[in-house]
Amino acid sequence: MKTKLTPCGSVVSFMVGVPFLLATTFSGAAPYTGPDTTINHLFDLKQNCATIKTPYGMTVENASAALTCGGVHGALRTAYYSLNHAYFGPKSQDTAVAGGYIRYETAPLYGAQLAIGYNLQRRLDQKNGHAEVTEFKEDRDGLAEVYLTWKNDKARLTIGNQRLNLPFVGDYADFRVLPSLYQAADIQYGNGADFVRVTKINKFKSYGDDEFTKTSRQSSTIQTDGMWAIGAGKSTKLDTGSTVKGQAWFERYADYGDILYTQASIDFPKQRYTPELAIQYIAGQEQGAAKAGAVDSQIVGVQLSGQPTKTLSAKVAYDYIRPQAGTYLNGALLTPYARNTSSSTIFAQPFFTSTQDLGAGHAFMLSAENKFNPKLTVGGRYSFMDLKENSTVASRNQSEYLLYGIYNFDGQLKGLSLTNFVGVQTSPRYDHDFWQNRLTLSYRF
Repeated sequence: MKTKLTPCGSVVSFMVGVPFLLATTFSGAAPYTGPDTTINHLFDLKQNCATIKTPYGMTVENASAALTCGGVHGALRTAYYSLNHAYFGPKSQDTAVAGGYIRYETAPLYGAQLAIGYNLQRRLDQKNGHAEVTEFKEDRDGLAEVYLTWKNDKARLTIGNQRLNLPFVGDYADFRVLPSLYQAADIQYGNGADFVRVTKINKFKSYGDDEFTKTSRQSSTIQTDGMWAIGAGKSTKLDTGSTVKGQAWFERYADYGDILYTQASIDFPKQRYTPELAIQYIAGQEQGAAKAGAVDSQIVGVQLSGQPTKTLSAKVAYDYIRPQAGTYLNGALLTPYARNTSSSTIFAQPFFTSTQDLGAGHAFMLSAENKFNPKLTVGGRYSFMDLKENSTVASRNQSEYLLYGIYNFDGQLKGLSLTNFVGVQTSPRYDHDFWQNRLTLSYRF
């Protein structure tokens, strides 16, 4: 499973489970393949940690082995963000922090595992009167992932504080210091592109917070009963060698809105450049007390990706967001858990801001990424947002030019990675361009 990241910094996620055709896929971040961090290995306990397969899931021999064969995983990170004319405003922002997360998870006992984790974030620079990056402004720490999960070859159930990867409900934090977490019950039957999944969220913890609350990224004060979602996906292999995939989701955000998300794709592995064509349709409508006002959104998108060389991949995407005067951001999609955070599954998107927060109209994106070797990945992206948040204002006509590099160390430094994202956004609405640089050093174990 590749690491997929769709961050936005207004005011980066390791996903497990159902894969999405995300418009932003920075594959340069390597999956974890580090050393043995089980309690048994760290303390040389000589425990038999072999697992066997049963109808109830993989299992070690007893409860004692489940505890001592459990592993400790996490990430230690140092990040420095620098923003010049942040989000086209008059001020600049810069903040440096260090921290990360650690999680202990038992070995499977008849498919069941317990996990407990802790988050920590500390500033490295002093508050000296300059504007600060919001998510790094305060020191944070507290209980993080705490869940019980059970799984076998066909199904998975997780209850507790966990990461999720639904459309517009994700982690989005692989290159941030702290993850976004959800207090939820999540059930899935099936694997890969063939699945049925039901999720109920009770509380939420943003990557900039250290507590779970019944609020969201939409509002830090409005409390609701969370959200629930149901989704399904199916794939079919054709005689031509192509694979057709489709998925559909319905999500209800209590007292905010409903989202219908559908996506389909077909690949052509025998053709030159191995192209893949995907389409999406997204609709949003207000729900219940409609805390954000009237919502009436419709989005249609198309995306074409391919691999011109063995190491170079490229992508072009377009989304049309139907303008609708008098509704939320002129017809934009209301996404309470992804607001000012990520464009999530919208094909055409910038990196430093998110498409659904900018209004309605036309969105375009062109990207390329070259994996020079297993250690070094370099990429770039151009996006153009012809969007209006109100029918009476001029279009943003926002261009974003992004360059990034990801370097994964090996040998004794395996697990260590250095990333840098630098870019500029321009818009005729503003007197100054918005520049941003994100530098992160991360060690995963």
